[in-house]
Amino acid sequence: MRIDLIFVLLSALSASVNSYVFYLVSEKMNWTDALTYCRQHHTDLATINDQTDLTKLLKSLPSGFKDDFWIGLYRKSGSAPWVWSDGSISLFRPWLPSQPNNYAGIQHCVCMTTTGYWNDWECPKELPFMCYTGELLAAGRVQYMSNHFTV
Repeated sequence: MRIDLIFVLLSALSASVNSYVFYLVSEKMNWTDALTYCRQHHTDLATINDQTDLTKLLKSLPSGFKDDFWIGLYRKSGSAPWVWSDGSISLFRPWLPSQPNNYAGIQHCVCMTTTGYWNDWECPKELPFMCYTGELLAAGRVQYMSNHFTV
C-alpha cells in the first residue's frame, strides 16, 4: 500500500512522462476516418501535451514533408471545449495567429503545420494524419497501481 501511494505521488508531481512514438500516415483521410485508422493500427490520433511532445513529433516528420496533417484535438461544437481524442484535456495549444477562428461555424477539428502551429479546420477535409503509440502518465491522469481502481 505504501509503495502504491509513493508511485501515485511521484506520478502526480511529474509534469508529463510519456513513451509516445509518433507515426505519420501520408494517406489522406477525413478526421473521423483518421481517428478510426489510428485506433485500429496504433493507439490514437496524436496527443501533444507540451513542447517536448511537439518537438518529438516534429522530429518524426520525414524530410521534405510539407502538408498540414490531422492531430487528435477536436471539439463537438463551436462553443464546446477543445479535447484530445483520447479523452484528455488540452492545455497546451500553439495556435497559428488568429486561430482558432471556427470559420463559418464548422471548424471543429485541428490540423498542424510542419512548423508546429495549429489551425482549426473542417473535419470532412482530407489530410494526412499523425498517430501515436504509447502511454502517458501525467498530472491529472494518474493511474493508481493496485487492484482497487484506476483514475
